[in-house]
Amino acid sequence: MFKMAVDAKQKTITSAPQKSSLAGTIPTKKLTKEQLFKTHEGHIKKQNASQTPNGPRAVKQPNLAEAYPASTESIRDLEIIPLSDLSVETHHRGKGLIVKVVSPPYLGAGAVSIVEDQWGNVDKLAIYNQGDSAILSGVPEGCIVAVKEPYYVQNGAENDFMICVDHPSDVILLRFTDSVIPEPLRLGPLLKSAGEWRTAGDQAFLQRDFPTAVFCYTEALEGLGDHSAKAPIYTKRAGVNLLLGRYDAAKSDSLASRTGASTDWKAYYNAGRAAYGLCEYATSKSYFEEALKLNDKGTASVQKEYERVLARVEEEETGNYDFAAMHASLSPTSVHIDAGSFLHNTRVADSGFHGRGLFATRPLKAGDLVYVEKATLMPNQYDPARASAALYTLMVRQLCDNPSLADTMLRLYPGHLPYDRTVAEGSMVDGVPVVDVFVIEGIRTKNCFSSPLSTYDDTKPTYNSVCMAKGLWAHSSLMDHSCVPNTMRSFVGDMLICRATRDVQEGEELFQQYVPVKTLVDVRNKEFEEGWGFECRCGLCEGERKSSEERLKKRKEAMLALEKFLDRKPSIGKGTTIVPNATIRTADKMMRQLEELHETEVYENLPRLTLVYPCNWLVDAHRAKKQWGKVVKYSLKVLRNFGFNAVPRDEDPAKLTVDWDPRDIYTRSGEVSLMAVHVVASLRRLAEAYAALGHQELAERCVEAAKFGYTMVTGFSEDVDALGQ
Repeated sequence: MFKMAVDAKQKTITSAPQKSSLAGTIPTKKLTKEQLFKTHEGHIKKQNASQTPNGPRAVKQPNLAEAYPASTESIRDLEIIPLSDLSVETHHRGKGLIVKVVSPPYLGAGAVSIVEDQWGNVDKLAIYNQGDSAILSGVPEGCIVAVKEPYYVQNGAENDFMICVDHPSDVILLRFTDSVIPEPLRLGPLLKSAGEWRTAGDQAFLQRDFPTAVFCYTEALEGLGDHSAKAPIYTKRAGVNLLLGRYDAAKSDSLASRTGASTDWKAYYNAGRAAYGLCEYATSKSYFEEALKLNDKGTASVQKEYERVLARVEEEETGNYDFAAMHASLSPTSVHIDAGSFLHNTRVADSGFHGRGLFATRPLKAGDLVYVEKATLMPNQYDPARASAALYTLMVRQLCDNPSLADTMLRLYPGHLPYDRTVAEGSMVDGVPVVDVFVIEGIRTKNCFSSPLSTYDDTKPTYNSVCMAKGLWAHSSLMDHSCVPNTMRSFVGDMLICRATRDVQEGEELFQQYVPVKTLVDVRNKEFEEGWGFECRCGLCEGERKSSEERLKKRKEAMLALEKFLDRKPSIGKGTTIVPNATIRTADKMMRQLEELHETEVYENLPRLTLVYPCNWLVDAHRAKKQWGKVVKYSLKVLRNFGFNAVPRDEDPAKLTVDWDPRDIYTRSGEVSLMAVHVVASLRRLAEAYAALGHQELAERCVEAAKFGYTMVTGFSEDVDALGQ
């Protein structure tokens, strides 16, 4: 049988945590200041002894059963309380902390530091989910931070507690001169002039400490009033933000650095690069054009970037891609394709099924490109044990670094949360965007796709199909599920290719499979309910529900018995496996019994998915014996069991005529067919069998139909030989 890893939307089920017996109380016994420092210093020593240079840090992924909302309040509107007033497992709504970091950070899944408040109380502060571009990812000793509506937890050991900050926007790095800092914690400015801060920023840049460089340049800008003096510092900060991938800030700084002189071409050039990083190609194009206007001789770098963005704009407008070249460019270290998204054939509108959906803006033929989407976010992590955490981390980091992404990401469905979402998510409060990590994790689990490096390679029998990345394609995530969809997706690196699997009318809703469908209607709908909270109402599910419970039970029993028998008698393996005739007869008899349990009035025009596996088994068994008439018979059954009704009903090859065109299965099989790689494989088996029986023209048509189908499966390739034998 053909086996391949199938890209799928992810589902996650979480369990509720156990409450501490101290919940809601202020601890009467806590570690002393000396004990806190001693324990912390011990952790740092172990860290320094065992840490791998530049190694990846662990990630604390949220448990949705423990979800609580991010603070949307400004620290200036909260009541500042002492550390000694914190209650265990309590979210101190309306309260805030302002503390000084009095130890180096211990870096694990988060950054853990010892902090002290204005009253001399000390405690541990654990800051999670900060990106590499943030100083708070390892907040230095001496910094002053504000914690909004803090959450206080027991840290496992007896008398050991800490402030846990999950939402990155719940903690703010305060400027040393911020008026909100209490007098006992005030240090005053570390440096006296804007020039000193600028020099400090330059030094941090040379040391590749880019977050500190941004902080220093920001302090320098605060100390200047004259725009002409600010302009070069804006330029410097823009350059550092580009290096950090903070494209929103880089674009803003670049435009702020303009002075009205011809040298502003550099500002437009950097703004164009920043917009390109945000995939805002039309905007990027306009900035590069401004740069070229001001520098009419042009520079090689500006012209090169301009030509690159022109290619992206053309892709967005026309949908013309060189998919083969994209595929050839892939490698384990190069998975992000430099290409734009083509979405013009679709529009977003309210669905009659679940929330919003995607609809065709023009008539589409089977095999047509519906859309091509570059991943909103997809980390280069194909290790299944790390892929989910990598995507979650990237989503949080990008929303912190590039708040403009909120409009795209936060509109996606996060599933059920134990609190109402607010309109403040993604908005700026205290200079940072409000980022709720539980909303992000919910969006990830309900909307992300698993994807191979390329679907084309994934269909090859020798491919390691365990290696799957996880990514977010925001446009694709809006498409609703159907077990018999009218589109099929495939991947080339971080590009998702969607093709029509049958003819689609203008205005018709587009559907995809969230996951490979289970053969039984009750089993697959249980999966949909647990994973996404819906019952599928596609043509297949609605049709199969007309079958009685008793008949469903009998089919399930017969299917399990048949699969158990076939699994003990493989019909394909290394070399040629010759199955005894008695075994084949038994398999055929059991399959016919299962066929009879499918009521004609229910399944006349529906796929019969329980029969796909045994039919494929019989195809391979007869093929090994070169019994080509039987290969034709069961290959045609495979096609019909996938819902392709435009095939001959009489499987006797002697009665076939050349009037049947296998390519018609994609356009004349109705709306309840299911396209899969097994369909392509069956067409290849038919071609082989027809050729052996002397029906050469029919064999050639089957090959053409297989190639056409393989383009739908892989997104671009007709190389059906990649499927092997």
